[in-house]
Amino acid sequence: MQEKVNNFARNLVFLRTKMEGRVSQQRLADELGMKKSTLAAYELGRAQPSFDDLIRLATFFNIAIDGFLRKDLRNDSRSLAVNSELRVLVTTVDPQNRENIEFVPVRALGGYAEGYGDIDYINRLPAFQVPFLSHDRKYRAFPYEGDSMPPLREGSVVFGEYIDQWDGVKNGTICLVVTKDEGVVLKKVFNYLEDKGVLVLKSLNERYAPYPVRREEIQELWRFAGFFDSEFPSA
Repeated sequence: MQEKVNNFARNLVFLRTKMEGRVSQQRLADELGMKKSTLAAYELGRAQPSFDDLIRLATFFNIAIDGFLRKDLRNDSRSLAVNSELRVLVTTVDPQNRENIEFVPVRALGGYAEGYGDIDYINRLPAFQVPFLSHDRKYRAFPYEGDSMPPLREGSVVFGEYIDQWDGVKNGTICLVVTKDEGVVLKKVFNYLEDKGVLVLKSLNERYAPYPVRREEIQELWRFAGFFDSEFPSA
């Protein structure tokens, strides 16, 4: 636990100093609605954050709670997005403190776009480990629906690797894209975020036309990392 407290303290100082301008403890405490003495105790590692304060800080900085506690963000560029644009990722761990692969079943898929940042929602998802996937990356599994990405069949399970740096996604990357309106879709992505603020999503099935989604509509991106199907896909 002491290691997590130390990581939290270092990360809190680091994130405050990364804010635009010279942000004091008092200014940050005012924005968070907490006492300066409480914030100072957190930064010095003299106090463990309450659960409510931990959620408040993670939400404010848009960073995963697990990353806040376990990682040294000064040396982990994967946890920081381009232009200091940090994002929340709610995740679960197994008894050995390894990040789980949560599975979003069909019955929960419709609510994922609303529940992806809800600790209770994520905790209710089935979770498991896959030994041949990297423990240094975050994965989640989703059921595939539709016929837009052959040879995948409806009912396949698609594994996605979490992407926190959206601007760095290469054109042609196949991703699970989570948006408010469409929920979770699997598409080939063409990246125009930097100059136009949009991703263009393209199906492999030519019957479906490409279409754009604006940055503000996107909630999560997961890079296609593999799939499971009970039958061998046809050509």
